Amino acid sequence: MAWTKKLTQLNDVLSDLVPNKDGITKYVKAAGLKPQHINESGNAMDVWSNVLSEAEKNSKVDELVKSVLDTYPDNQFLKSALFEKEIDFSVAPDIDDTSDWQDVSEETLEVLTMGQSTLLPVNFLAKGVQRSKSVGKVEIKIGSNRYSVGTGFLFKIKGIEDLFFITNYHVINDKNYIERTRIIFDYELDIEGNTVPSRSFKIDETGPWYCSEIKENDATIFKLIDEHNTLAEYGWIELKEIEIAQNDFVNIIQHPEGKMKQISLYHNIVTNTNERIVQYLTDTLKGSSGSPVFNSDWEVVALHHSGGGSKPEEPELPKGIKSRNEGILINKIIQFVKDNHKN
Repeated sequence: MAWTKKLTQLNDVLSDLVPNKDGITKYVKAAGLKPQHINESGNAMDVWSNVLSEAEKNSKVDELVKSVLDTYPDNQFLKSALFEKEIDFSVAPDIDDTSDWQDVSEETLEVLTMGQSTLLPVNFLAKGVQRSKSVGKVEIKIGSNRYSVGTGFLFKIKGIEDLFFITNYHVINDKNYIERTRIIFDYELDIEGNTVPSRSFKIDETGPWYCSEIKENDATIFKLIDEHNTLAEYGWIELKEIEIAQNDFVNIIQHPEGKMKQISLYHNIVTNTNERIVQYLTDTLKGSSGSPVFNSDWEVVALHHSGGGSKPEEPELPKGIKSRNEGILINKIIQFVKDNHKN
């Protein structure tokens, strides 16, 4: 069986939606597959891989997707996977392949249940809206009707005049895709719930192209073409070295699943940090890769790049909380830009 990119991404999405092996069998039966033909050894991702292989062999991939859609009817990837015109969400790296995940501590659980104040000044909202202007959707055409999507943002670094855009290396890293890529700003709703007119920009293929692989900074940095001098309307986020600690709060502005711009504001607690990464409970979805991770002062602390389901041995978290999300510490990104741009 040819293991296509579509199946790879289905495996990724299904493993996120149903990360417990015991929950997979009902979907196997609903799709008309025989559970006895499925190898259930390994973790949930391994089992889903075996299920998809069996479904492909029996021409029942659509039936399998439909069975999971009955439980998750709003999942955009599952819906698009049923049609030829599909969105090809960028696959984030497996967090287990890039970092050590540390258990959520009892202290963090206490903070999560409001063991400390979460009050903020009202100007927090206005500052957030201002920062959000610089966040854009990354859309890469990879077929006649297929797109890979991610998130990114405009930024500057003190001492460097250039205006850059950043997203993840796993979102785009091949210059051959530059012509097929557009960065879309204002893809969002206004205060009345109406669609805001969006504007798209192309990548400047003659400008800087700084790439850092997944196991390093998982970042691709470039400039945008500003033919009509309108890019200034979206401002930029000034990056500066920052300190972030366990139990701090972080918020993420993003384009999950390629949808209109959204923000995560609930149960946003940092669970682990080191000199390379920041790990947090903040919600993300496919397509959120490359989003800025902010502290409560709206300073960028990390570049979001990966997530995954909680492990069985981790402490039990309140319902609805996805405990495994991670970003690259922004200090690493700043140093990476300085090291490359001076050359």
